[in-house]
Amino acid sequence: MTPRVPIRRKVSFLTDERAVAAVEMALIAPVALIMLFLIVAAGQTLMIYHKVVLAAHTVTDLVSRTPYVADPNTQGGELVPQSTVQNDLALAQMVLYPWDPSNLTASVSELSVNSSNNVGTVVWSEPYPSTASAPKTGSTVSLDPNYTASGAPYLLSGQVTYTFQPLGGVLSLPPITLTASEILIIRNATQITEEVGS
Repeated sequence: MTPRVPIRRKVSFLTDERAVAAVEMALIAPVALIMLFLIVAAGQTLMIYHKVVLAAHTVTDLVSRTPYVADPNTQGGELVPQSTVQNDLALAQMVLYPWDPSNLTASVSELSVNSSNNVGTVVWSEPYPSTASAPKTGSTVSLDPNYTASGAPYLLSGQVTYTFQPLGGVLSLPPITLTASEILIIRNATQITEEVGS
């Protein structure tokens, strides 16, 4: 025969504040931890996105402002070796440091501006790494009217894409791909011609 527990003892367990706190903690802790991880992941994403935006601006600005060799075939134009553009694009890795650069791609393209319809046509494009994709020569890009209002016949367009795993896969969140682009006026010339293979 099983011993009977006095009713007073049962009632005291149900009203014991320590027991209630333990049950509340067991219910709230998992939800609170998940929310904490999601807040950290959101902050991490925002921080990396800021770096991607900065990388897009940096590489586009480097190509746009470096004084290259004068192009003998284009009045007011400059020649830039393909290797120099590749080196400038590779600096996006430095901006993303300390994050792993293996999932980074970048490209820079020169756009011929048609101010009548706010469209830019790709004259040349260089991807990084060389196996990545870049806008095709002859493809068109819609431009903000403010760019065409500047009167520049050519613009440089840079784009950086970075894919990362939030929280290093702790919550099995899907990978996030962040992309940023920048359009700038060529600083030291009217046009830049890329010397492919140099």
